[in-house]
Amino acid sequence: MAVRGANANRTYRLSLTYPIWVPLALLAIAVGLRIVDIFLLPLAEAMGEAFLHKALGFLLVLGYLWAAGRSVQAIGLHGRLAGRALWIGGAGTVLVLLLGYGLQWVASSAAGKQPALVITAIDTRTGLTGGLGFALLLVAGNVVNSFMEEGLFRGINLTHFRMRLGPWRANLLQAAIFGVWHVAWPIKHLLDGETDLAGAASEAGIIVLASAISGLAWGYLYLKTNSLWAPWLSHMINNTVLNLVHIQTVGGLDADVTVLYPVITVAYLAMLLWIKVWAARWGMPEPRPWGTGERTP
Repeated sequence: MAVRGANANRTYRLSLTYPIWVPLALLAIAVGLRIVDIFLLPLAEAMGEAFLHKALGFLLVLGYLWAAGRSVQAIGLHGRLAGRALWIGGAGTVLVLLLGYGLQWVASSAAGKQPALVITAIDTRTGLTGGLGFALLLVAGNVVNSFMEEGLFRGINLTHFRMRLGPWRANLLQAAIFGVWHVAWPIKHLLDGETDLAGAASEAGIIVLASAISGLAWGYLYLKTNSLWAPWLSHMINNTVLNLVHIQTVGGLDADVTVLYPVITVAYLAMLLWIKVWAARWGMPEPRPWGTGERTP
């Protein structure tokens, strides 16, 4: 136990000394797992879910916390004011999605495209579809993925960046990295011959911007609630609804997502105000950077 404590203290001190480089090193490991899972293994194409790097990525987060002598509470997975945090994240995300789908419906109706709501399971990255079993697989994947990405980007990266940077700079940095994290699928589509270089570049630009903005909102959720449950729920709801809820028009299923996705992206920026108002109304605490008197388990 003494050796374990010494090693944990050494890892924790390393985190305090190099709060930018330590999380970037962990991110590099996660990127390696992601490359293997998406580019070298056929699981995503066969199952519609790249489970391996998601599960291993979350284990990487847990392993790092263990090595540093910390618990999951140190990255916001605790029960303090969890109900209020979940309300802020969950209700705000529902409003974002209602606005996106609502304006898509209005635009399609105005164009005479006869929109209809369709509930079906579609993996938007691979294009695979399926029934109830596939839907449950996608939901399970979203649960694991949200734990992994929130744990890594908001729980670890943002927490560490705050040791050197102010809250906005730290949040912008983790959001930018989170956006770049998503270029894997456009590259995959290019290598598989599903698109050309121009198409892949366009897809990458859109997905990086949209992911960075949602990552900014989820980081702000964490900063304003001191709870990782809030961005986890928001992230999980967002991905699950986009997988399962679709609008069909005379042009086909999801033919007018060029309306849906930009509206959702802008709405996540507006969600920052929602988060600020509710967090202030309920007096939600903000997380303190490690090593500066933060609450520890």
